[in-house]
Amino acid sequence: MDSKKITLIIVFTALSIALNPIRIPTIYWPGFFYRLWEIPLVVAFMLFGPKIGITTGVLNVLAQIVIFPIPAGILAYPWGLVATLSMFLGLYIAQRLLKSNLSKTILSSKIKPVFYLTFFGIIIRAVIMPFVDYAVYNSLLPIALGHTFSEAYILGLIPGIIIFNIIVPLYTIPVAYVITKKISESLKLGGYLNHDL
Repeated sequence: MDSKKITLIIVFTALSIALNPIRIPTIYWPGFFYRLWEIPLVVAFMLFGPKIGITTGVLNVLAQIVIFPIPAGILAYPWGLVATLSMFLGLYIAQRLLKSNLSKTILSSKIKPVFYLTFFGIIIRAVIMPFVDYAVYNSLLPIALGHTFSEAYILGLIPGIIIFNIIVPLYTIPVAYVITKKISESLKLGGYLNHDL
């Protein structure tokens, strides 16, 4: 990696860490919050691709563990990264679709690329994360917290988990898209999603 990429990774990681304390509680999933720290990670992914997006995400997790320690932090922060990576997969699929032979049809339609990116980010995250969350509640959280959760309790959380994993990309991806577009235009960057912006 050259110094420019390292600098960009540091900047986006720092932004993500700075946004970490901002929390809006969910009323349907106890102990979970809407947060803004994923937005810089998605911007990094949209501007510079998977390598910088994922590297920024991993560094963010390591920083969160050190700077914002919580009892289940060694598990909670990587758990959040898995959710972000599932959203990245949705963005990657949408980006591949937009660059495929169908792109002329898609881009000539009235639907903007941000809708495709958001749609695939939501779908992939909302499909993957309930299984991940079930496994974490069933197997890993009991080890980290020292107590188990009943099957009924975990299954009762699934609707809230799905709602959460729909809402987060619903605000994260459009906001990140607008920021990416502005950065790309002002710095004359092509960006990973260059022709889609």
